[in-house]
Amino acid sequence: TAIDGLAFAVSPDLKIRGLTLAQITAIYRGTIRNWQAVGGPNLPIVPLTRPVAAGGTIEWFVESVLEGKPFGPNVETVNTTTEALRRLGNTPGALYFASAPEVVPQCTITPIAIGKTPDTLVPPFQEPLVPASDCPARRNQLHAAAFQSGQYPLTRNLFVVVKQNSPSQPAGEAYANLLLTQEGQDLIAKAGFVRVR
Repeated sequence: TAIDGLAFAVSPDLKIRGLTLAQITAIYRGTIRNWQAVGGPNLPIVPLTRPVAAGGTIEWFVESVLEGKPFGPNVETVNTTTEALRRLGNTPGALYFASAPEVVPQCTITPIAIGKTPDTLVPPFQEPLVPASDCPARRNQLHAAAFQSGQYPLTRNLFVVVKQNSPSQPAGEAYANLLLTQEGQDLIAKAGFVRVR
């Protein structure tokens, strides 16, 4: 019923356009530990994550990006995205990932482009990047077209699952059908996700 993307963000002071999926994997496994190794300044990378037990987004990252392998010993755990965003704003070398609607519109961080190769980096936001000085009056918006087309490399479809032959089946089906209507897709977009229709 909707499309979500995994977005990565850094401190606004860190001037780096983006990372490849291989670089992200190496950072979160602990084999790349300095921004200089990926075209940035000579600054330690402080990768942040919420605990794996926090749910679907972290599990998806571990499965899709780390290929089921554990985080490296250099990865620091934060309890919430709010805590991570504060750390990003105050830690020049920090890197964090979360669901794109939680990252892209934030004022105190900079979302970065990702790609399979250095020449295919795609930002999770509509370019040009809105400068922090213009926020919150203007905020970065999701790059919906790149999510819908699959050009952005880390997207997933969100579904409504309805249990068959249960008392809640009619309500679940009605909810799923509502989300696929124009009104439902408008609400999905308003909630920050990308519509499928």
